Amino acid sequence: MQKRDFRTDTPPAPNRHWVRGDPFHSAFFNALSAVFPAGEAFMIRSIKPWQKRTPPTLAADIRNFVEQEAGHSREHDVMNDSIIAAGYDIEPLKQVIQKFIGRFKKRSALTRLGATMCIEHLTAIVAAEVMENDHHLEGSDLDLRELWIWHGLEEIEHKAVAFDAWQYAVKDWSPLRRYAVRTSFLTVVTISFLINRTRGQMELLRQDGYGFWRSLFGLMKSGFGRSGIGRASIRPWFAFFRPNFHPWDIDDRHLIAKGERLLAEIKARKAKAEPDQDAGQQEFAERRKNPRMAKAA
Repeated sequence: MQKRDFRTDTPPAPNRHWVRGDPFHSAFFNALSAVFPAGEAFMIRSIKPWQKRTPPTLAADIRNFVEQEAGHSREHDVMNDSIIAAGYDIEPLKQVIQKFIGRFKKRSALTRLGATMCIEHLTAIVAAEVMENDHHLEGSDLDLRELWIWHGLEEIEHKAVAFDAWQYAVKDWSPLRRYAVRTSFLTVVTISFLINRTRGQMELLRQDGYGFWRSLFGLMKSGFGRSGIGRASIRPWFAFFRPNFHPWDIDDRHLIAKGERLLAEIKARKAKAEPDQDAGQQEFAERRKNPRMAKAA
C-alpha cells in the first residue's frame, strides 16, 4: 500500500444527477458518500486498537489502512457538501448510519473488528466492479469521477487488512468456529447494508419527486439489471463463504494499476483545460491545504 495525498482542489459543482444525468445511478453513489465519513470513522476506531496487538507487517498494513480511510472520510465530506449544495437533505441518511454504529458501542473489540472485516468485503467488491467496468462512471462529473476512482483503487489495495487482522485475532479458534462466525457476520452486515443503502437511495429519489414504487423499480433495474453493480457483485460476495477464503483469492491487483492510470489521465486533462479559479475557489484550495484555517472557518 502507498500513501496518496489526494485532495480536492475545488469543490465539485452542485449537480444532483452527476452520473450521465441519471437519477438512479447518481443516487447510488450519493447515498454511499453520505454515510462514508461516519462509516469509515467507525472502521478506523475498530481496527486501530489491533495495531499494537499484531505482528509488525500486519501492524504496518493497519497503519496504512487507517491513513487511507481517514483520507476517504475527509474527501467524502467535501462531496457531501456538494450534495447538500445541490439541494439534498442527507441528514436522514446520516442518522441511519449513526444508529447502525451505535449498536456496536457496547460490543466487544473483536465484534467491531468482525463488522469492519465484512464492511470491507462489501466495499471492495463494489469498488472492483466500478473500477473494472468503465460504464458505471461514464459521462460523469470529472471531479467526482476522480474521487471515486481514487477511493476505489485504495479500497481494493487494502481489502485484506481487516480480514487478516480478524484472522490473527481469532487464530486460536477452531477452523469451524472461525468459519461460522465470519460468515454469520457477513450475512447480518449484508442484510443491513442492502436495507439501509436502499432506503438511503429512495430517500434521495423521494426528494427528486419519485414515488415509492417508481424509486424501487428504478433502483432494482439499475442495480440488479444487466450490467448493474449489485448483480455483478453477487458472485464475489458468495466467494466469502468458501471455507478457506482470503480476499486476495480474487486477484484484482490490475485494477490498482488501472486506477493510477485513470487518475493520471484525469490530472492531465485538468491541467490542459487550465480552469480559472475565482477567489472563492482559491480560498477553498488554501483551506484544504491548511487544516487550521479550515477549522477556524
